[in-house]
Amino acid sequence: MRLTSDNRALSRAGTALFLKRWLKRPLGLGAVVPSGSALTGSMARAASAAPAGGWVVELGAGTGVVTAALKSAGLVRRGRFVAVERDAELVRFLRGQFPDLSVREGDAARLPALLAADGVRTGDVGAVVSSLPLLSLPRGTVDGILRGVFGLLAPGGVFVQFTYGPKSPVAPGYCEEFGLIASRGSRVWRNVPPAVVWSFRKTGPRAT
Repeated sequence: MRLTSDNRALSRAGTALFLKRWLKRPLGLGAVVPSGSALTGSMARAASAAPAGGWVVELGAGTGVVTAALKSAGLVRRGRFVAVERDAELVRFLRGQFPDLSVREGDAARLPALLAADGVRTGDVGAVVSSLPLLSLPRGTVDGILRGVFGLLAPGGVFVQFTYGPKSPVAPGYCEEFGLIASRGSRVWRNVPPAVVWSFRKTGPRAT
């Protein structure tokens, strides 16, 4: 898609804001600049494998580059989409760019409680798309995020997460506990830095 002058201005404004927030909280954001179009497109394609009709939840929405890709892919529907971001300044930016969408300010480690205000319940979510730096967050925080995500996902639902590292961003124990099928995508070399998109499809809990 060819960018208009307005879109290019918006992209520059978002990148400048993202860098500003990164300088204040580098471990919380995990990247110096927002994800590029090659990476966001790959994430949107992975999320498109979700069952139709479920909620779509975005974690760590930042300046909205992934939100825009999900919207272009037809995955963002008013009343069935929530973007989550904990940085107050980024939340204000997102609400200004996407006034018709629900943007929740809060900690993704408390996801079920955070989404309850939108009426999202266990089993309602078809896809969760995350830009959170899971590999650099404290273990307890990651555990809270993943248990919230996999508890909300419907059977067949997918969790999409990108990472810069060589290993899976979700430990094997979660795949066993929640009945997840992990799929590693190709490395997106055109992103800065290069990244890999992983998807985790929920099939059901482990038999006891």
